[in-house]
Amino acid sequence: MNTIFSLSLSASLLVVMLYPVFHIMANRCRSFRFNRLLMLSGIGIIILAPIALTYESTTDAAHVNASIHTNIIRSLEITASDSANPTVEASSFDFLPWIISLYWIGVFVLVARQIISYTHLWRIISKSEKQQMEGYVLCRHKRIGIAPFSWGRFIVLPYSENEQSVLIHEKAHTLKKHWIDVAIADFFCIFMWYNPFAWMLKNLIKLNHEYEADAEVIGSDIDVLSYQRLLIAKAVGNRTLHIANNFAMSKKDFRRRVLTMSQSKSSKGIKWIAATILPALAIAAYADTAPWSVAVHNAISNYKFTSAAPSGTEIETGTGYAPEKSIPEELHATLITKRIPSPLTDPNPLLKQFEMSMELADKDLIPDKILVRIQADEEGNIVSATTDYDDNPEVRVAVDRATNQITFEVVKEGDRKVSTRFALPIRKVSLPM
Repeated sequence: MNTIFSLSLSASLLVVMLYPVFHIMANRCRSFRFNRLLMLSGIGIIILAPIALTYESTTDAAHVNASIHTNIIRSLEITASDSANPTVEASSFDFLPWIISLYWIGVFVLVARQIISYTHLWRIISKSEKQQMEGYVLCRHKRIGIAPFSWGRFIVLPYSENEQSVLIHEKAHTLKKHWIDVAIADFFCIFMWYNPFAWMLKNLIKLNHEYEADAEVIGSDIDVLSYQRLLIAKAVGNRTLHIANNFAMSKKDFRRRVLTMSQSKSSKGIKWIAATILPALAIAAYADTAPWSVAVHNAISNYKFTSAAPSGTEIETGTGYAPEKSIPEELHATLITKRIPSPLTDPNPLLKQFEMSMELADKDLIPDKILVRIQADEEGNIVSATTDYDDNPEVRVAVDRATNQITFEVVKEGDRKVSTRFALPIRKVSLPM
């Protein structure tokens, strides 16, 4: 689930970079269908690009050899403790569980809001008087203060609404299936609810729908001035449903709709502005694959909520895992069997240790990415070395093989010895033979 939040952060960066292009196109290009396709394609790119950036393609084992590349991106945790009294360790990412929890609370609240909105929508439709028309269902209701709207194949109007232009407008929404765009934009906003640009993009999509429906009304020989006055009248005093296409979208947007009706057709060259999406994507991709960004995403994706041990509880030395398999003779000649520098001061000896251990592993059974979490006591003895793949025997043996033969040099804070905790990301990459 943390991976979803990590992908959401990457997608948020893309939204920020692409939104100016969408905004310019929605306000200057009168080809509303083109704008619609552009923004829906943009949402697809925003969702899929972060997945593509984290995907590493694999090739046939007959043509490549797998090797292990290790790198400590950053020390995640380091704590000071009295040697006689182990304490719960404080992480430099102490805020991370709160941020992740807040994200999911926001998601659940908005999902609940969607469910309530759809329930309210369906109650209005189910209690309305329905009339089957060509291509849509006309629903009439007695509720007061609800603006005319459409959703799916339903056009919902109060009994008091008899304006032909309103029906033409909502019929355009229905026949063009604008409700699908709205549903996609709603769940897009839930995915990154904390990003205001996501909500502004949703508003642009709905505003473009209104431009498109307004154009249908104007094209049906309805008087433009009369229709504009009707828009102003409907924008006052009526409630709207955010999950539907409403005739009176909002008070702040009806002015833009009125102005758009008065504009002449845009030039064909205006569509070339959409090409600026490409450099914007390149910049966003570069930023998202920068080392600091990768470090943040790895920290989020690999974070696990754990319960802290009560203070005063003795920490048991040893990993508690099944006995290690016998170490091959060739490894004895290469493994470091003495005290090595702490990875917090010099990670290279430990990196070399893992590289040698992984070289003896069956590469087909090793996952592409492993995060090894290592905890050492005040004397530098390794207390635990765990991964997200401890149920994988090949990973477990490789980690034990790399860590059972070593201890770290003592790390001090002033004159006091400190225990340490850090994460070692290991990535399997494919190299040509």
